[in-house]
Amino acid sequence: MSVRLALRLMLRELRSGELTLIFLALVLAVTVSTGIALFSQRLDLAMQASANDLLGADMRVRSTTAMPEEWQTDAAELGLDSARTLTFPSVVVAGEQMTLAAVKAVDNGYPLRGELRVKGLDERMAKIRTQGPRPGEAWVEARLLSLLNIAPGATVDLGGKAYQITGTIEKESDRGGGFYTLSPRIMVHWSELEGSPLLGPGSRVRYRLLLTGSESALEAFADNTTLDANQSLERLGDGNRQMAASLDRARRYLGLAAILAVVLSCVAVAVSARRYAERHFDISALMRTFGLSRASVLRIFLYQLLLLGVAATVAGGVLALALQYGLLQILAELIPEGLPPATPGAWLLGLSAGLLSLFGFGVPHLLPLSSISPLRVLRRDLVPVPLRGWLIYALALGSLTLLLTLLTEDPLLSAGLMGGGALTLLLLVVLLRAGLVLATRLLRNRALPLSLRFAWQHLSRNHTATAGQLLAFALTIMVMLIIGMLRTDLLADWQRSMPDDAPNIFALNIQSYEQEDFRRSILNHSIEAQTLYPMIPMRLVKVNGTDVGELEIRRDRSIDRDLITSSAENLPGNNDIVAGDWAVTAAGPGQVSVEHELAERLGFSLGDVLTFRAGGIDVDAEISSLRKLDWTAMTPNFYMMLSPDLTAQLPMSYMTSFHLPVEQEGALVSLIRTYPGITFIDTRAILSQVQSMLQRLTTAVELILVFVLIGALLVMLSVLLTSTRERLMQGAVLRTLGAARMQLQKAQWVEFSMLGVLSALLALLGAELVSAGLYIGLLDIPYSGLGWVWLWLPPATALGLAIPGTLMLRRVSRVPPLTVLREA
Repeated sequence: MSVRLALRLMLRELRSGELTLIFLALVLAVTVSTGIALFSQRLDLAMQASANDLLGADMRVRSTTAMPEEWQTDAAELGLDSARTLTFPSVVVAGEQMTLAAVKAVDNGYPLRGELRVKGLDERMAKIRTQGPRPGEAWVEARLLSLLNIAPGATVDLGGKAYQITGTIEKESDRGGGFYTLSPRIMVHWSELEGSPLLGPGSRVRYRLLLTGSESALEAFADNTTLDANQSLERLGDGNRQMAASLDRARRYLGLAAILAVVLSCVAVAVSARRYAERHFDISALMRTFGLSRASVLRIFLYQLLLLGVAATVAGGVLALALQYGLLQILAELIPEGLPPATPGAWLLGLSAGLLSLFGFGVPHLLPLSSISPLRVLRRDLVPVPLRGWLIYALALGSLTLLLTLLTEDPLLSAGLMGGGALTLLLLVVLLRAGLVLATRLLRNRALPLSLRFAWQHLSRNHTATAGQLLAFALTIMVMLIIGMLRTDLLADWQRSMPDDAPNIFALNIQSYEQEDFRRSILNHSIEAQTLYPMIPMRLVKVNGTDVGELEIRRDRSIDRDLITSSAENLPGNNDIVAGDWAVTAAGPGQVSVEHELAERLGFSLGDVLTFRAGGIDVDAEISSLRKLDWTAMTPNFYMMLSPDLTAQLPMSYMTSFHLPVEQEGALVSLIRTYPGITFIDTRAILSQVQSMLQRLTTAVELILVFVLIGALLVMLSVLLTSTRERLMQGAVLRTLGAARMQLQKAQWVEFSMLGVLSALLALLGAELVSAGLYIGLLDIPYSGLGWVWLWLPPATALGLAIPGTLMLRRVSRVPPLTVLREA
């Protein structure tokens, strides 16, 4: 019976417009939450796949020796696709010309992920290839052609075999997985190098087994595969820390945008539900008069709200789906092609947002309806006792925290924002209430213009209602500020880490006797010289005298391999000391500086003694400093940096990086020919892919900003409509007493202007506090404050609130007073 009655009441109130606002609030909450959940997850999956394209796989096994063929069989049994590649430097000969090239052999399974674009002999445009070159053929980069002064179709000699060049490589996605030889590339079939003397002792060959498939299958393969000391598993976070760091920031930003959009939706639901409850005091009193119990009245309203929530969830889900696909079609040129579908979990989280918002922000305002006295039928001044404030806030914060944690899958981000937001909100409430009381006392007996006096009287008459409106507006503005600041500063921080003059060429294996000549050659080509860092492959074998094999850290992927170790007298520019003293490390003797995240993960601390083995020589080094590295900077980074006295006794080569403008391509050709033993790594293709990802992220941010703006407009609409009845009554009384329409309109203009200025000031203060915590605590980017925003935002907000507010409430000055008083 209660369900049937609730349904009848809901249909009647939908026709009369009583539930229109709360229904729209719920629909928009579900639309925003579901749209963000779906779009963010799909974009995140696409970005993850795009980043994995740089590896050419979801996971790969690296080795300096050939890997057992059984591994491919095991991978196939687990449902994984696999491919093999090997890379090494070698000399390529064409006629009288020769040059050092980066040889890459691939089998029939290559490529697994990403794009391999090759322009054939008779093709005008490069095409995506699903297989590598055939036996007897070779694909090369255009730079190799220029180095050898040949054209496509020519024959080159590699290891005593002749290959016809049948394609020019324009894009090779998996070249960005790490610092292995990248340029200039020549690609041949795997079978061509089986048994080749090029792979004999002393060769610098690197084997890779590429794997793609489900996460569970990948983990099973990793758990069941025993690796030797010269082998390691590589994932996105292991092989490309620069890209992993950028992706982590991208995920955090998208999660943060989702959180703030949901917060706005919840505020709109709370404001709308409160208005709905206040307009149903009379209906609840009539139900009690007709004999319904409190429990029955409560069930009717809760069923009504639940039915409304289900209907809004269905409508919001349809709108979210339509909105998502519509935006994807409009922006098809700017986002990744073929976005992967969202998982059922994303749908469940998005669609549950409406019901969770309703439970935490709507139900608490409806609960007092069951306790209203039947005497209200005769005495309109009787109102139900509201729930205790702490209970309302507990339900709201609890449901929001649960929703945000599920939506972002980042408990730290959700807890940090909720905790910081709650403290900021509490501070704003205290300042706001104190400011209203103080202002009332100061202006009590002052002579003010009539419109200003009307406006201030309306604001000061009910401090609680005014504070609620101010907080709603302030929260909306604060969310927009935080989103806008993060979008600008986060992308700016990325751009700072990869400026136009960022190093895009790495030079490795520079021998000691070549250092000075190489520096002079760089300067002769008008290239800014950079620091040459020693490069020593070393393996950690002991910690405080205990073999690594006996410690729990032995399987950590960061140290279960050769570490490229270096040293320097001065601290590199992208390093910051977080513990210890770099001067001690640089002065020696027997000191080492460790990257602080690695030290934290492995349990290292200052004073620990690490034993490294390089070229059969063991050296002991005491940890004297911990460094924080900027992994987004395209400059050499090292987990370990030894004091110079230790590196002096070890065989070493050197590495550096420099920026090569496009117009100086010939300089690189000259350097390669002059120094055939130096490996030059061209990272311009990697930088291009990173920039493409940032563009896609920017587009996603702008889309989410649209969703957040819709939520902000909904909050403003809810707050303005909530006060419509009170304003109509006040306007009717004032016009009965002789006030003109123009005076009412001026008073409204002044009132909304004051609300705008006060809300903007509160929002600025809250945004400064929350943003500082986010920047420093979670996103790890510099925070410079809002600056000039403090000057232009208050007047802009005053206009932005006064114009629509006055237009929306113009009926206050137009409805005849007698009509309003009769309906009261």
